[in-house]
Amino acid sequence: PEKPEVYQQLSRAIVGIKRACEAFSTPVIGGNVSLYNGTQGNAIYPTPIIGMVGLVEKKEEHITTPWFKNEGDIIFLLGETLHELGGSELQTVLAREIKGKPPQLNVKNEKNLQQAVLEAIEKGFIQSAHDLSEGGLAVALAESCMGGGKGAHCYLETKLSPLSYLFSESQSRVVISILPADEEGMNALLHKYAVTSTRIGKVQAKEELTVEINGKRQVCFSLDQLREAYKGAIPCMMNS
Repeated sequence: PEKPEVYQQLSRAIVGIKRACEAFSTPVIGGNVSLYNGTQGNAIYPTPIIGMVGLVEKKEEHITTPWFKNEGDIIFLLGETLHELGGSELQTVLAREIKGKPPQLNVKNEKNLQQAVLEAIEKGFIQSAHDLSEGGLAVALAESCMGGGKGAHCYLETKLSPLSYLFSESQSRVVISILPADEEGMNALLHKYAVTSTRIGKVQAKEELTVEINGKRQVCFSLDQLREAYKGAIPCMMNS
């Protein structure tokens, strides 16, 4: 707290939490702050962690896992992707530092998205749902494939660079998969809540993740390759 820029970061983070709490009617009832956990002269990141407790009325029907389930299911990306790589995992890997402007949050869009996804789950439309946070779309697709052993073939159209589209950490985005028979109902629900959506591919039985962007293949990995990279990350870092 002796460093003005660190104090400012934490102060503004709290202002943001307050605004989100008011929009979602979700109180923060207590907390703990560690201001002196800096390492090698660098301050801790201004990234508060909030643990939440909720009630699931119908456990079997409403708990939705993130991995793809059925061959032929349609994959949708909900929300808008922007060129937002400040503070991202990609920036950390390539630049070895975290800087720049973080992704912006529109609480109205976020609330609409959450309400739409919740109602879609309650109506039985959604087979899987995965948030887009660390690593963006690329990581979400990989994790959705690895968890259930189902592959995916995605075909994307964008004005962004492939790198930005795959690894942007824009807020208020979710990857979902639905049965083809539920596409009309899902589209109507998304329209009701004014949620932007893009049909980006299909689930496949072949254990492979393929991503084409603007007609050019950008990603093609077997699930075994993805699992090896995913599960071997910590040993790799320790041995490097």
